[in-house]
Amino acid sequence: MAARLPLLPLCLLAPMLLAAAPAAARDGVPEAAGCQSPTLAPREYLDCLNREQKRSDRDVSNAVAGATAAIQAREDLQSAQRRRWVALLKEAQARFVGWRNFECQSIAPYEGSDGRRTIGGRIGGIGVIEERLFCLIAANSHRAADLSRRYPPPAGWQPPADRPEADAAPDPVEAASRVPSGPVRIIDMAPAGP
Repeated sequence: MAARLPLLPLCLLAPMLLAAAPAAARDGVPEAAGCQSPTLAPREYLDCLNREQKRSDRDVSNAVAGATAAIQAREDLQSAQRRRWVALLKEAQARFVGWRNFECQSIAPYEGSDGRRTIGGRIGGIGVIEERLFCLIAANSHRAADLSRRYPPPAGWQPPADRPEADAAPDPVEAASRVPSGPVRIIDMAPAGP
């Protein structure tokens, strides 16, 4: 039990450090991404940040795939242990995505200068989208780096090929079935008289 006591303060401090990581990294995100707000029109600037956010999503997906490959390459573990570890890694990734999405959707918009301006009680403006994208890029970058450090992929492993943008578009939705039209019939459900 004495060996676990030094870990307790670290365990209590870890969520605060993780929450501060996106905010601390936010300052360097646009310069590193090549997205310069003063030099680009607002739409171009947001498009640039959006491309960087998609790239950071791919980086996280590749890091998870690499971690999965690293676990499955472990010959010192039984196949049941590898399957369990991969399942737990996937669950941890799903929880990370849930935390990241909540943090970046609900909290990050208040962190920028536009968090003080409200429209009908809700914050609005380009700064809100900017803060969300900064948050997503920073959280994804930290997660990808962490997974890559902890789970270096086996030699010769290649990340999955990127899907072209056309393939990444959602599948077209079939037309809704047509409801037969005609007069509407109202059925009275009141009980019959006395």
